[in-house]
Amino acid sequence: MAEHSNTMPGTDGHAAASDHHSHGHIGRDTYYRVFAALMVLMVLTVGAWWIEGFMEIPRVLGVLIAMAIASSKTVLIIYYFMHIKISNRVTQLYAAAAFIGLAILFIIVMGDYFARGWPPSSGPLP
Repeated sequence: MAEHSNTMPGTDGHAAASDHHSHGHIGRDTYYRVFAALMVLMVLTVGAWWIEGFMEIPRVLGVLIAMAIASSKTVLIIYYFMHIKISNRVTQLYAAAAFIGLAILFIIVMGDYFARGWPPSSGPLP
């Protein structure tokens, strides 16, 4: 007679363990790699500020570089430390919508900032 094997999920220890890990778990090594990436981005932020003091680069370029580095750090923090990577699709959709809304807000504010011609001219207030 043929023997029946335990092939159903949950009846075998290995299948149950694989189901447990399929729900999502971020490993310790991933946290260390993300931490290292955040430290590299922090060094880039300080380096960009330091270089901007010595070199004459356009203010717009300096702001764009700073915003790109800050956005990269924000994405890493949201994706890994807030566990959006292993969340369900609805949570990921809401997180992406919030991030896009924040980006639109920054674009509007930065457009206003650069359109004003800062710093303001000296003299009496109008």
